[in-house]
Amino acid sequence: MTDWPKAPTCWIEARTLYVSVPFTWLLPAVKTMLAQRDFLWDKAIVGGPAVRLIPTYLEGLRDTTIDLGDCPGVLQRVNPEATKSTTGCVRKCKFCSVPDTEGALVELDDWPDLPVICDNNILAASNAHFDRVCDRLELQDWSDFQGIDARLLSTHHAARLAGLPSCIVRLAYDSPTVRRQWDRAFGILLGAGFPKSRVRSYVLCGFGHSPESAWAICEYIKSCGARPLPQWYHPLDAMTYNAVLPCHREHGWDEKERDRIMQYYYKHRGEKGPQKAVDATRGME
Repeated sequence: MTDWPKAPTCWIEARTLYVSVPFTWLLPAVKTMLAQRDFLWDKAIVGGPAVRLIPTYLEGLRDTTIDLGDCPGVLQRVNPEATKSTTGCVRKCKFCSVPDTEGALVELDDWPDLPVICDNNILAASNAHFDRVCDRLELQDWSDFQGIDARLLSTHHAARLAGLPSCIVRLAYDSPTVRRQWDRAFGILLGAGFPKSRVRSYVLCGFGHSPESAWAICEYIKSCGARPLPQWYHPLDAMTYNAVLPCHREHGWDEKERDRIMQYYYKHRGEKGPQKAVDATRGME
């Protein structure tokens, strides 16, 4: 499986530099690169989610065009195994940039046949569209659904997912308030015969709840037999990667707590998990 890059994606065609910027904290470095120029290119076209979020940031640079549209094939340059069958989302979560960068949900008529499904909210699409996606994935050796809205998972979805070869499902657990919905979705997946060992779950950390709450959620997911994947919350205009800001500190986070939870679940180089025993069910009903 190809790793997602943490840097802008750049390429040159006919002496034009193309840059796709996924995250706002990459914009300062991109601006410096474009201002310094290079003998390999004469002009630049810059786009991507970060540019759509802050379109004025790169304005005024010589021979640089800001492109706020979707350039075909860019996603595959970022990750050659990734595809999207929809754009947009039906939700308007305060922590998410999709409402600003893509807008409402749109089902695409066609998409590249690739195994990594990175739609923003594929379960919000019609069953007919979801079935078309799964029909194509049946021809792949494996598949990976990058983000699943637990609130929308149905028995129909679960049955199709369970029938796919070596499928991985990544549920979203964005706050302590979604415990019942997460439990319901996890139960539906298991009831359809989906292996718990192939369930991952993103856990949003630093947005509206404490380190103790984040640890409890991660430990609960692990106790269910799924794999927790903590994700650090970045404000939509963040200019520093993984910064601990006032919005995090007001809920008890600091650099040590951020690093500890990330290292424990990804690298197992942190301390021995939670500093004290956490009742994984407390406060999550």
